[in-house]
Amino acid sequence: MSTPFGPPTVGPPAAPPPDGPARFDVAYVESRNRLTTAFRLILAIPHLVVRQVWQYLAHILAVIQWFVIVFTGKRNRGMWDLQQAWMGYNARVTSYVGLMSDPYPAFGTTSSPQEQVAYDLAFSEQANRLTSGLRFLWIIPAAVIAIFVGIAGFAVTVVSWFAILFTGKHSRGMFDFLLRVNRFVIRLTAYALLMTDVYPKFE
Repeated sequence: MSTPFGPPTVGPPAAPPPDGPARFDVAYVESRNRLTTAFRLILAIPHLVVRQVWQYLAHILAVIQWFVIVFTGKRNRGMWDLQQAWMGYNARVTSYVGLMSDPYPAFGTTSSPQEQVAYDLAFSEQANRLTSGLRFLWIIPAAVIAIFVGIAGFAVTVVSWFAILFTGKHSRGMFDFLLRVNRFVIRLTAYALLMTDVYPKFE
């Protein structure tokens, strides 16, 4: 269905398989809002504060979940759901701050109809004790890749900011690259929080 923002919006993603990676998609819109782009960081401050505070809880839950998994080999669904709620909110804020979408994200766990961001991750109760127990070691290669990918993503975001200010448009090539960068970071975050055993890939 067409929208005032251009191409069809991204609807709720199909349920990912239990052994699949986190899904993150944003609808591409070429024409962008120059004004909100120019002041994007200022406009995003309330969300950045909420996201940071909420993130502390997600990290605390990850520590508790670590003990649960190591001793039982299973994830606690209640703690996972709280982390999942933050991950969804984080995905929407990341899309807005990263210049991938213009609609201002809604606070909380429910997105507004105007938002064009889709995130999902299937819950798997069974967890690998070994890779979870040694997650701080297993994650190192992906974390190193994330550093270099993040630097490239930051550079492309800056170029995108200037491009949107001068042309009012966002290059499809830069958008696609930023989508891959943010998808990788979101998958890495889910892995770090022990929400999944699927190792993050840049794709």
